[in-house]
Amino acid sequence: MEYSKIISYDEIFNWVGQFINNNKEIAYEEIIGKSDEGRDIKAIHITNKATRIIEKEIVLIIFGRHGDEIGTRVVALALIDWLASKDAKQIIDNQHIIIIPVANPDGCFHNVFGLPAENISELEKRSILQLGEKYIPDIVMDIHSVGMEKRGFNWGGLEAVIIDQNADAGEDQYISRQMAAEMINDAAKAGYPFLLHTPKFYQDLKKKAGLLSDIAFNNYVNEVLYESFHSLAFGMEVNHFVLQPDDTANSGLAIIQSMFKMGNHTFPWEYYPGYPNRILSGDFLCSIKPKGVNADERRKSRKDIWSKRHLFKVPYNPYREMPNNHSIKVTVAYCGEEEIAGGITVSFRIRGIPEIKKLTVNDKDIECYSKKDECSTYLFLDLETIKKDDIREIVAEF
Repeated sequence: MEYSKIISYDEIFNWVGQFINNNKEIAYEEIIGKSDEGRDIKAIHITNKATRIIEKEIVLIIFGRHGDEIGTRVVALALIDWLASKDAKQIIDNQHIIIIPVANPDGCFHNVFGLPAENISELEKRSILQLGEKYIPDIVMDIHSVGMEKRGFNWGGLEAVIIDQNADAGEDQYISRQMAAEMINDAAKAGYPFLLHTPKFYQDLKKKAGLLSDIAFNNYVNEVLYESFHSLAFGMEVNHFVLQPDDTANSGLAIIQSMFKMGNHTFPWEYYPGYPNRILSGDFLCSIKPKGVNADERRKSRKDIWSKRHLFKVPYNPYREMPNNHSIKVTVAYCGEEEIAGGITVSFRIRGIPEIKKLTVNDKDIECYSKKDECSTYLFLDLETIKKDDIREIVAEF
């Protein structure tokens, strides 16, 4: 699909309506709210309907929160169009994609910024956040666009992947940076140079201290979704001044395609394929993960454990030690008033490929499942209901 100009609000939804009519086997729309002026806020779902959603990763991609960021409009339609192509078959087979083409319909219609720059809006609370509660996305991408000037600042042709400062638990900073680097490398191969930055990057530079403040860019929606569900959260800035509309579309699409590819991958520290959002407490050596036999169960478990993550006692969150060279002891201690009814999964890593001679929890034998990477073995143990003042001591002898 090529774009000779930036498209209007009406043109977006005329095109989307035709797309859904022509692709009913993979696409449908859901109205998730109304704007202050009465316009529908629509979410477009695209997936292989033959595969149950409970087996799939859920991706939420948000466009047009700021109504004058006109480059987001062509990226949204390019993405929807691509997802109906043969190249996207493996993606829609394994992932359920939810796209909000215009999150701020009134702003888009009037071509104005249209939302408070310093906080999340009531409009977003009653639409995007309710959608998040319903589906618990595994990953979120909030897409923005800059022109010759952005709210008074000349950005010099910026395109960027943005990592939010709220990603501060477990290995989130490492994981987010690794994923962002992969996206940027793939976009570069397609001919589009992106930056990687966080708001702190600009705040630390005296001459640019005001360039990336709350009024220049905000990802408050991402912050809430991360805090609520441990959704991986990324922002993106495409450019509608330096690039022509078709290049604006293709640059954003290159980043999103790279992200999708990782959703079909099994990361070294994960047992199941999908986006790597399952280290809820701990690190790559030892961690607490969600429990479940399918993606939907793991999403619900992730939400529950994440909301109680601060109730695992320090240093038992979990605590890994080596009594000798041939054993590992892991202690998990929970002090919440409310139990974790669905249980948890505890994972820990052992250097090399040893033979596990004995594995116990509180001196009782337990089964586990495992996987290996180039230099180590990961063990995964499912623990049932975690109650108040619950202490589990796991010992592996090898």
